[in-house]
Amino acid sequence: MRKVLGSVAMVLGVLLLVVGVLAKPVLYKGLATVKLDQRSESTSVGSGMSALYAHEVNGSAVFDKLENVNLKSTREVLGIPGRVKAAGKQDTQAFWQTTVQSQAQIDGKWTDLSFSNEGVSFDRKSGTTTNCCGDFKSAGDLADPTKLVPVEHQGNFFKFPFDVQKKSYLWWDGDLGKATDMRFIREEKIDGLTTYLFRQTINKAEVAQRDVPKAVFGDKAAGNVAASVMYGNVRSLWVEPNTGVLIKGQEKVEKSLVAPGYDDVNTTLGTIGYSEATVKKNVEDWSSKGSLLGFINGPLTFIGIGLGILLIALGLFLVLSVREGRREAA
Repeated sequence: MRKVLGSVAMVLGVLLLVVGVLAKPVLYKGLATVKLDQRSESTSVGSGMSALYAHEVNGSAVFDKLENVNLKSTREVLGIPGRVKAAGKQDTQAFWQTTVQSQAQIDGKWTDLSFSNEGVSFDRKSGTTTNCCGDFKSAGDLADPTKLVPVEHQGNFFKFPFDVQKKSYLWWDGDLGKATDMRFIREEKIDGLTTYLFRQTINKAEVAQRDVPKAVFGDKAAGNVAASVMYGNVRSLWVEPNTGVLIKGQEKVEKSLVAPGYDDVNTTLGTIGYSEATVKKNVEDWSSKGSLLGFINGPLTFIGIGLGILLIALGLFLVLSVREGRREAA
């Protein structure tokens, strides 16, 4: 009986030892990789906001300045594996397309304000953009609302790297057209889940010059006026540290048009962030996944190797004690 138990202990010990040794280089490496065929949706909401609503009435352009309204942004993310497979980079790169539909609640009805479309290629482990596979973004105008143009992304876009560190990361901002520092602030609990809070502060400044209809500023005269596009934002992201996935997001946005001789016009002003339902779903989806990944990347190596060695030693002791007993009996 001792011999059988000893043999079983040694087999289990070897298995645990192998699992411990391979935990990080094989198991973790395989799991800490984003999906090529990603599909997700998130909703952000804001109340008491200001926005510019451009629409047509009887064939004429009308620009309504909305004040103290509810806004909603619905983001859909869709992985497009064919983009990276065509480039032979599917093992290390991913390409995700994201669309954002922004709406305002006008007279009790959700009304479209804008729609954006962007394609981003990035490293499947670090989350850093790579521009490997034809990144693009919306550049629609009245002549061609669906127009897309190439773009060179920087920093991280959809997520942080796996095994997030308490340091600053570069994070893309579409209005700036570049990445700036996203600073680590502190740890925070969301429904029992430990997250890292990061914050990106963009001071309000001119980001572009644009010719816009005078009617935007309430001028009844025909023609356009040169306006400065002003933009500022305080973006806060709550991140699950093992996976790098965003659990919650919030933006304090200041976007306006400024032209000499006119009052400034807010195109977006106020605070908007993930809805409670979106945050709750993210916590439910990523709590267990994050814990498992953290266990594989941390304690599993020591537990596997430690228990493996102990079981092998125990097994050898039991087997050898049986042999020693037989010698003494002989």
